[in-house]
Amino acid sequence: MKVIIQTILNVEGNRGFRNGEFHVRDSEFKKDPDFAVAVVAYEWIQQQWRETGCRDFVIEKVTWNEENDITKDVKQIRPVVKDDLPF
Repeated sequence: MKVIIQTILNVEGNRGFRNGEFHVRDSEFKKDPDFAVAVVAYEWIQQQWRETGCRDFVIEKVTWNEENDITKDVKQIRPVVKDDLPF
């Protein structure tokens, strides 16, 4: 399923708006549409963070298809770190 994600980020006092079209897996979207889109939005925000030189930022608002606010869902997502160390 294709969705349009909009973000408003505050990077060290500079607010910026971005939007883009993304593909979300149909199976994940059918289970929980907001969470599925939030994961894709989180990954995109991380990409934006790297593009800005890893500066401090605040997620102000994240929506998909201009009507579904997923800001809280995106803020709650944390990366899963695979711990495959032998000790």
